[in-house]
Amino acid sequence: MELLNFDYIMLIRLAAAVVLGGLVGWERNSSNAEAGLRTHIILCLGAALVMIISENIFLQHGSGDITRMSAQVISGVGFLGVGSIIVDGNRIKGITTAAGLWTTACVGLAVGSGHFVLAAVVVAFMLFAMWGLPAITRGRKRKRRLVRVNRSEELLKKLTELEEQISSLKSDIERKD
Repeated sequence: MELLNFDYIMLIRLAAAVVLGGLVGWERNSSNAEAGLRTHIILCLGAALVMIISENIFLQHGSGDITRMSAQVISGVGFLGVGSIIVDGNRIKGITTAAGLWTTACVGLAVGSGHFVLAAVVVAFMLFAMWGLPAITRGRKRKRRLVRVNRSEELLKKLTELEEQISSLKSDIERKD
């Protein structure tokens, strides 16, 4: 009897979450990102489910804070995103993946609350940012310039004297030639 009263729109919402999360994950997979197709689908699907459950709890009981569970998704995914960021010397990798994970969770919340068009537009903008913008900005990146300094005997002599003075102060000097 419960199958007859089931709101099948919820299944459409979940399917939309799989498709939209999958689109973002497909792009991340093609970019060899840490979090790809499966991660984005699961994340978007879970966020959509949380939103559907939040709405249904409110509808069934007539009271409560409908935003509480979705707020926990947003903060929880923030921690997940931080885990995908890697700092390697002066290079930072994974920021786009982290932002994509967070926004994919937001897409899931939007789909879960029935805002299909809004969610689809956000995914389109995300794909533009990840596919379109790199093609546009590729030629505009700053090129590093190598500066060469010719070593002269006089400069080396002064540097050696400076090193000796600092060494007399019992400080460590690391010399890179």
